[in-house]
Amino acid sequence: MYRFLSNYIILAFVFISSVSNGLFAQSLINVGVKMGGSKLIGEIPKGSTGIINEFDNKTGFAFAFEISKYISPRLEIGVDFVNSNLKGNTYNPVFSAAGVQGEFPYEISDPVEYENKLVGQNIYFRYFFKPYSSESYFIPFIKAGGGYLNYNSKFKYIEAPKDDILFGKGMGKDGNTNLSTPVFVIGTGIKTTISRNIYLLTTIDFNMVNYDFLDVVHNFDDNKKRQQITGVYTEFKIGVFYTVSIPGAKEKKDKKNNGKNKRGSSNENSYLPFSPVNKSK
Repeated sequence: MYRFLSNYIILAFVFISSVSNGLFAQSLINVGVKMGGSKLIGEIPKGSTGIINEFDNKTGFAFAFEISKYISPRLEIGVDFVNSNLKGNTYNPVFSAAGVQGEFPYEISDPVEYENKLVGQNIYFRYFFKPYSSESYFIPFIKAGGGYLNYNSKFKYIEAPKDDILFGKGMGKDGNTNLSTPVFVIGTGIKTTISRNIYLLTTIDFNMVNYDFLDVVHNFDDNKKRQQITGVYTEFKIGVFYTVSIPGAKEKKDKKNNGKNKRGSSNENSYLPFSPVNKSK
């Protein structure tokens, strides 16, 4: 399913880019990379405003490769390929999943840690509060989009060897199945123009997942029933982008417009009652 979704995201971007090229005559493609940090904020039970955090969450590495296209002076559509690392630990483990979640020890007292490497792909829209072409160091924007995440996670004792895990997902071992979930993204940031073709993006994104596995541990209520959870993690990244002009796009547009102008001029000379041609007749 998620492999299909991945292909759908790419095809949707290509289609919208093709249509927008005809509607808005934009010939600019943006390519860039962003790097920074990611951190789990927590997991929010359905119908609650509280946040569950069973670990001391740490900041991990985050990376993204983006391809985007302007479809109007203030609107941009893009696809990003993301890689985020969530991690955390606890020296006083207290888990609602103890003895309930499969492969989770019934009693656990030694310090434990989790690591969750998230790899995914999103399609997004970015709205600028100033025209994207403004020569400014401060062009604020908001962003919204969605896609999917693949999980590569592990849960282990802190003192245990790196490969000695209690359980996980996508680890390529028996009992560790693959896991993918949809993700919804909202964010904000600033575009900083460096030159005609180069700019910087400073971004903060909030990623929301309707599943309780961002910290690799499920959540249960007092009746040992799985809770419906919205997991939230944030990313702060800074990146460098380069704007590429599609060769010949502007020339084709100008040629087309010039052709229209010439035909309009010819029609005007032929049919207007006070044109020079009619006067000569």
